Amino acid sequence: MEEVPLLEALHTKYSGQAVIVGISVDVSVDRVDRTVKAKGMTWPQLADGKGFDGPIQKAYHIQGTPEVYVVDRAGRIFARLGSAKLLEAKLQEALAQPAPR
Repeated sequence: MEEVPLLEALHTKYSGQAVIVGISVDVSVDRVDRTVKAKGMTWPQLADGKGFDGPIQKAYHIQGTPEVYVVDRAGRIFARLGSAKLLEAKLQEALAQPAPR
C-alpha cells in the first residue's frame, strides 16, 4: 500500500498511453472496495474474492504482493517487477517499442 501514491502519479502521467490495473488477492471484495475508496485508487481494480486461487492470479502465477507486471501492446509480459519504484523506466521501454501489426 505504500506505493499507492506512486501508482497514482504514474496513472495520471501515462493516461492515454498505458493502463494501470490492480489485481487483488484479498478474499473479501468488500474489504477491497473499502481500501480502494480509502486510498483514493482511481485506476481499475479487479477482485473476485478468491485469493490466490482466482483465474487471473493463477494465469500470472501471482504468489505474493506486491507484484508489478508491464504487459506490452501485444499482450505479452514485458517485465515482472517486485516494486512499483521500477515501473516508470519499464513503462517507458515498453512504450518505445513499435506497436504490433
